[in-house]
Amino acid sequence: MAGMTLTRGVTTSVQPAVRQAVAELRKDCLAREAGTHLGNEDELLERYGISRPTLRQAAALVGQEQLLMVRRGPGGGYFAHRPQISSVSHMAAIFLQIQDVSITEILLSTSTIRAELAPLAATNLTEPFAEELRVFLEQDATIPDENYEFVRFLRAERHQNDIIGRASGNRVLHLYMQISLELAGGLSKDEDILFDRPSRLIEWRHRRNRMLNNILQRDPDIARLEALRCASLMSDWLAQDAESGRVGRGRGREPRISSAAR
Repeated sequence: MAGMTLTRGVTTSVQPAVRQAVAELRKDCLAREAGTHLGNEDELLERYGISRPTLRQAAALVGQEQLLMVRRGPGGGYFAHRPQISSVSHMAAIFLQIQDVSITEILLSTSTIRAELAPLAATNLTEPFAEELRVFLEQDATIPDENYEFVRFLRAERHQNDIIGRASGNRVLHLYMQISLELAGGLSKDEDILFDRPSRLIEWRHRRNRMLNNILQRDPDIARLEALRCASLMSDWLAQDAESGRVGRGRGREPRISSAAR
């Protein structure tokens, strides 16, 4: 757009004072722990040497980045804040939904992420995360295959993916996996290639738990191998559906992958 530039996520036109205020306010927020009081409005006006409208415009923009919270009234003021992984992944998933990503794209990305997260989790597994995994597997084992309902299955997938992501120590890969999970949350039953397919669901469950057990045993090579086998299993199912014509149910589109593949 003519006359406009993009500076660290902030679109501006002819307001250099606001751009500068955004940069200073963002810097102060990032330099402090979440919840830290930066000051009241008058204090920040004096600190930055700007007008009240400029400060409020800058605060609104930094607030959109979830780095700043403004509280009005007694005890209020400007406070450092931090975005939550859930809000970041939610917005990224919305963007991908708008782009109408295909199952092939999702499968390739999630398979790559899982193949890296699994060995990292096995290598970096600390006792607290190991205990979380043990509890998950023990609780999962109490449910017979015939009672393993789809909703329960999806919750288990979200839970174990979160444990593995945190255990890996790689916050970037963890975020990418959370984006995939959020994207899966927007799928309809007709789009999901595991919904109403109990044999596939159970086969995935057992394959997934083998991967988790190898992570628990701190064996990164076998954990990666099991992650790759999970990816191969999903690819085989996609090929079977394409061959049988069971594709694009509901929307006439390529079938989408469920949170099991995330």
